[in-house]
Amino acid sequence: MVAIDPRTHYVKALVGGVDSKKSEFNRGTQAQRQPGSAFKPFVYYAAFATGKYTPNSIVYDTAVSYRDGSGWYRPRNYDNSFGGAMSIRHALKLSRNIPVIKVGKAIGMNKVVETSRTLGIMSPMEPVTSLPLGAIGVTPLEMASAYATFANYGWQSPTTVIARVTDSSGNVLLDNTPKPKLVLDSWAAASTINIMQTVISSGTGKNAALGRPAAGKTGTTSSEKDIWFVGTVPQLTTAVWVGRDDNRQLSRGATGGSDVAPIWREFMVNALKGVPSQKFKSPSAFKRPKAK
Repeated sequence: MVAIDPRTHYVKALVGGVDSKKSEFNRGTQAQRQPGSAFKPFVYYAAFATGKYTPNSIVYDTAVSYRDGSGWYRPRNYDNSFGGAMSIRHALKLSRNIPVIKVGKAIGMNKVVETSRTLGIMSPMEPVTSLPLGAIGVTPLEMASAYATFANYGWQSPTTVIARVTDSSGNVLLDNTPKPKLVLDSWAAASTINIMQTVISSGTGKNAALGRPAAGKTGTTSSEKDIWFVGTVPQLTTAVWVGRDDNRQLSRGATGGSDVAPIWREFMVNALKGVPSQKFKSPSAFKRPKAK
């Protein structure tokens, strides 16, 4: 688990494993695991940033096949059903796979890779058709940092665990005072947060509800080896991953929504004691980009 203050990108909490005496491997910063559907917001952000899509844009959850080498790739949804025409908000809320692949193909997978790089995800990444479903390795630190940039409407500082270092005389040797840069389109970032609020209020992330404005996304890989919940309030962004070091399957039916969202919620409820509830800014507070 990694928790970051999105306003400063300071790491506030970091859990690297069950017991550091048993294993010094820090899964918070070193374990590169598949994020599954927790990757989808990056695709929808990239679509919003083109100016051609909004949270209410209609996408089609219908059967599709893509050429893949000598064969065909036919993406499926978690429940093997199709939902027909739906808004992007609805597609993310229910974590539908086919619409996000179609949106990724429409804007170009290279744009998705570019967005991921801007958000600090440095793992090897190919612009393949399955990329929107999170078929790459990422660390919990990378995921928390990326979502924190959305929560700060596109403003990003280097993520750090060290605020400053001084010597015995008080001379500053290292100063990591946040130096935020605007790296994303603010309207598109606010729109991404906005649709992720629906995930918690009425979607796959209902078990993460805090009774205050919160945005997030579940992640479950098809093999049930990696399950996630990454979410944020305006003052704190937290990524939680559950999985096994030997990469074996978790119990059948394990999902980010049922198994990880409650862990995220318990941590956030305690971490936010005494912190006032705060609303996210509406996308209407920012200028929508012109369609290119």
